[in-house]
Amino acid sequence: MRFCNALLTAACFVLLLALPLTAQTFDTSITGTVTDSSGAVLPGATVTVTSPSTGLTKTAVSGASGQYSVTYLTPGSYTVTIAATGFGSKVQKGLELQINQQAKFDTSLSISSQGQVVEITSQQPLIQAEDASLGAVIDSDRAVNLPLNGRRFNDLAILTPGVVVSNPDDHSSSTNGSTISSNGGRNIWGQINVDGVTMVNNRHAYVNAYPSVDAIDEFKVLTGNYSAEYGGGSGSIVNVQLKTGTNQFHGTVFEFIRNQAVDARNLFRVAPLAKNVLKQNQFGGTVGGPIFKDRTFFFASYEGLRSISETPSTANVLTAAQRNGDFSALTTPLRNPFTGGTYANNQIPVNAVAQNIVNTYMPLPNTTGSTNYSGASSGNLSVDQGILRLDHKFNDANQVFLHYIYADRNFPVTNINPNFHFTGTYPIHNVAFQYVHVFSPHIVNELRLGTDLEHVKQLSVRANTNFTAASIGINGFLVGGPNGRVLTPAEEGFPTLSISGYINVGDGTAASNLDDSRTYQLADNLTWTRGKHTIVFGADIRHVQDNATTNNTPYGSESFTGSITGNAAADFILGYPATSITPEGVPISKLRQWRTGAYVQDDWKLTPKLTLNIGLRHDLWVPPVDVNNVSRTLDFSGPTPVFTPAPGARLNNIWSVSDKDFEPRVGFAYSIDPTTVIRGAYGISFFGGQFDNINILQLNPPTAGSLTISNTTTNPIATISTPVPAALYPANPFYNATTLNASRTHPDLYLQTTNLAVSKQFYSNVLDITYVHVKGTHEDSSLTYFNSPQPGPGAIQARRPYPTFARIRMLDFSGASGYNALQVHFEHRMTHSLSFTGVYSWSHTIDNQGADVNGGGCECQNPRVIHEWANGLTDQRHTLTVGYVWKLPKLSDNQNAIARAFLNGWGLNGIAQVASGTPLFITQSTDAQNTDNGWERPNLVIGVNPRLNNRSVNGWFNTAAFTTSTYLTGYGTTPRNPFVGPATRNTNLALARNFTMPYNEGHHLELRLEAFNALNTPQFSNPGTSQGSSTFGKITSTKIDNRELQLGVKYLF
Repeated sequence: MRFCNALLTAACFVLLLALPLTAQTFDTSITGTVTDSSGAVLPGATVTVTSPSTGLTKTAVSGASGQYSVTYLTPGSYTVTIAATGFGSKVQKGLELQINQQAKFDTSLSISSQGQVVEITSQQPLIQAEDASLGAVIDSDRAVNLPLNGRRFNDLAILTPGVVVSNPDDHSSSTNGSTISSNGGRNIWGQINVDGVTMVNNRHAYVNAYPSVDAIDEFKVLTGNYSAEYGGGSGSIVNVQLKTGTNQFHGTVFEFIRNQAVDARNLFRVAPLAKNVLKQNQFGGTVGGPIFKDRTFFFASYEGLRSISETPSTANVLTAAQRNGDFSALTTPLRNPFTGGTYANNQIPVNAVAQNIVNTYMPLPNTTGSTNYSGASSGNLSVDQGILRLDHKFNDANQVFLHYIYADRNFPVTNINPNFHFTGTYPIHNVAFQYVHVFSPHIVNELRLGTDLEHVKQLSVRANTNFTAASIGINGFLVGGPNGRVLTPAEEGFPTLSISGYINVGDGTAASNLDDSRTYQLADNLTWTRGKHTIVFGADIRHVQDNATTNNTPYGSESFTGSITGNAAADFILGYPATSITPEGVPISKLRQWRTGAYVQDDWKLTPKLTLNIGLRHDLWVPPVDVNNVSRTLDFSGPTPVFTPAPGARLNNIWSVSDKDFEPRVGFAYSIDPTTVIRGAYGISFFGGQFDNINILQLNPPTAGSLTISNTTTNPIATISTPVPAALYPANPFYNATTLNASRTHPDLYLQTTNLAVSKQFYSNVLDITYVHVKGTHEDSSLTYFNSPQPGPGAIQARRPYPTFARIRMLDFSGASGYNALQVHFEHRMTHSLSFTGVYSWSHTIDNQGADVNGGGCECQNPRVIHEWANGLTDQRHTLTVGYVWKLPKLSDNQNAIARAFLNGWGLNGIAQVASGTPLFITQSTDAQNTDNGWERPNLVIGVNPRLNNRSVNGWFNTAAFTTSTYLTGYGTTPRNPFVGPATRNTNLALARNFTMPYNEGHHLELRLEAFNALNTPQFSNPGTSQGSSTFGKITSTKIDNRELQLGVKYLF
């Protein structure tokens, strides 16, 4: 701790020197060497960099080694002028800079007493010759022209080697957003920054506000061995640069519409089943320009989304006769649980509470056949998003910008039972401020302040009303049982009443989701150019907050299975559940955490051909604190675990501080010649974890803690109105528990990344071939069934390692992984009206545990053997992605006017991807091992090949090769992740026609027709993987819909 305190003191000292913001800087720069005509270095040359669009000018002076560096530029086109006393000058116009690029521009000056000016017309270097980081840039031209389903900019990240993009179903009950993972890593390890300020949720690390692609200048996806200035995550880092205003007014107005009438039918919804309904409209515009010429600029955008989705489905509901106790249509007699006999003519007594509920909250039959009710689950998505960015130049030494992003997402969702739906709102506020001050041509300071506020509110329509479970006749549903706490009005919802084979009644977990995520950032970067060194000192401080709920049965539940009478519907009408689960309520943990980082980065141009990137970073993730005092864990120091701290007390020192997170990062870039570069690097990056692996600690009693009550099948005691009677409540209840590991240690995850690349430029093309190796250590997981006994006969509870508890879910930090890949990236910059990007990865990911957001699970059927090396669930052996923007050739003015009118202005753009499937984890559907472990695996049948030569949707693997493992045979012999699911073969196309307005050549009208999955290729989801279920080995859905069409119109000026 003494060293840790010293480091924090040093970090504070850096901040006092020059107070600025997050380590996520956007340092785009130009560096180079100035020589005379003999090749000798030329010190004292003045380098002037000017932006024609804004008038911004920056200068630098070459040092004793002839080298110069102009830093903190924004992406765009620049004019570079280099002059020296007694020499002529050279001017390079149209030097295009990309985000985070260190552009290399070397030149030589000839002696001239007349001050001769020479304009350079040679092609500018396209190759990355100054740093060894991994990643790729997506420019504005591709962002606005390539077809994007939903117009999410992050979908274009697949044009980066090793990257996987995951998107949610916008119309579902999930509040999860998009994530980007890279190089076999998990999607929660990354960061997304807009103008340098984080824009990810602290609970899951996803992004749920997508700046309009028309508002994005460009973005860069960094996948490894990035500069030491980057921290906060160990995976991919996406830096998004918003557009800025210029000295001319520019803007767009657009609208995109979709309708299921022109979409292809889903493969699994054959006629006469109705097609899924989708009516969607995206619209908006942008405008930017000067407020004061050459000084103050603005840029603003707005985008709206209105989308209605309906998924038709069928189910069974109770008939009018059944609601009145008449089950005479059944051929099987109903058992009388009190007499042991049967009910005459299957006429049963009617429970008044059950009858009132079913008549009020379950629809009546509306169709005939195998199911008697037809309905639809629906979503009505409405999103409004606005961006305002202001840039101001006080003078050439002082510039500032400010952006404000607001997004409001509303997503009411209705289930197939129309009586149960929820309202969801998701407002987001993101603010960034940057101040750049030039102390001298050699010292520049950047200050950035930012905040990201996200608030999910997804509740039952009955929350905060007069509704209570008692108002519908259900009494005694208290948190934890008869002696537990009463649900507050904000926690109230309809208990889930599950009738086997019938439509559910009640609110689910989707109707009890609150998440208030807040991040406050302060960071500073001080850049010092000295001789051959460009040194950056920096520190960033973040205070992160997350007020969130976590629950499984917020309102309690009752299950009617037929165990009482032999028929589930009869059990319900009679009013006797098989099991009841007490409610957990909607507890809220309020987590607070400080995350600090300090770093130094030196880009050392050792020779004109060799640049070394040397950096060191230290991150400190202070253990989080729950200021709401609802988090508890288990103390394993005694003979029997006990909850700690006392109810209502604060769980301090949640785990020991990990203060040794040092992250060295070293790399080199060596130019064999001006068109060939070899780059290599090694680096370590740490990640302290997301809050979703911590707020599960609020699920322990007395704040939460559910208890399952099993009814007696003879003379049942629990009723629908009294689901937890005192007679069935155990004297010493066995609660489920969530806990930290026994040692209360939390070693932070870290990745070690090694890469070696060769890059070659020829004409307007760049080819990168890279080997990448990543080793992950201390990856987190969840031992969901830590308290499960070994397979064997007898009562499970008595055989548990800790028999005073039911299930114990323990956080674990001992996971490991490995990733090896050959990555190829080919890019053809726009020439002859064509730009093209091709990306290929041949990779292999292995790990010794499974995991996902919120711990996921280690996939270990034996909780005492938690490490089992196998293909990781993110393993994708082959991935090929291509993207292109092709502006079809124009007819010249001397050709036929009618032909020009029809044939000019066309464009064809597209993205296509072919990717291997991902591994399948096989389990079994029954607890035949008698362990209460959801990760149980079946046995392999000796001598039977589990693989099929002719795979199909009805048989992806040989299900006859598996048999249920029991407590007699022990743990199943099926290995982890033995198969691979279906591949992806998807093509998105856009056909565009651009019309130049006759009244102004700077105004254009564009019409677009976009097709997603244009070739209508079935994109199969993974098959069922639960042995014993009806869908085992079968594919029943698609992960991408069949062909969808979108029409768009855009006006540009």
